[in-house]
Amino acid sequence: MLAAGRLFLAISAKIYAEESLSAETGKTDQRGFESRVAKPEPDFFFSGSSSELKGFYFGVGFRSVSLLVTDDVTTSDSDGTANGIGTNLGYFWEEQALEYERQISIIDHKEPLSYETQTGQKLEVIQNNFWYIIYPKISMKFYLHYGAGIQFTRTRFAATDIIKSYEDEIAMGAETGLSYFLMSNLKLSYRFSVGRQIPFLKTSGSSTFLKQSILHTIFLNYYIPL
Repeated sequence: MLAAGRLFLAISAKIYAEESLSAETGKTDQRGFESRVAKPEPDFFFSGSSSELKGFYFGVGFRSVSLLVTDDVTTSDSDGTANGIGTNLGYFWEEQALEYERQISIIDHKEPLSYETQTGQKLEVIQNNFWYIIYPKISMKFYLHYGAGIQFTRTRFAATDIIKSYEDEIAMGAETGLSYFLMSNLKLSYRFSVGRQIPFLKTSGSSTFLKQSILHTIFLNYYIPL
């Protein structure tokens, strides 16, 4: 009977040890599982990639140009590369942007143009534009954009040895268009922009040379996310 009692105690001790080991193993596995639970993704994974929310961009643009110059003469050129080139640099955040745009246009008019004592057929226009732009999102990769800004223009007759000075003027501008993210770091944009000269903001006492500019520009931009 003593032997039977010892056997019963040994079996009970073994069962208790196995139950304790099983409980401890379960707690360890639970802690390991809890440490491996994925944290919630940031909001930008649901609304678009991080590069679409905040960052810098820069690129080049090819365009069609129409200029209203002195004596209300309109001259234009739809060759996107032969008439000059556009460049831009901007900072984008929360569906808005600040952008610097530089447009250099060389337009060859069919007939001679006159401005005060100067005459020529080929115009050279340099525009330094500063834009504030709103970018409402249409879909994951499409954005509408519209904005306003100020344009500092320099105009002269080009390809002559006598006329070397520019006429400096200031214009107010408005722009609109569409942007599409080809990839997270590559953006394609169409821009329609109009600049209208402000006579009382002229930097000289001469008459207005460039009265209005209308540009259709296709920009290819590289995006640097922050």
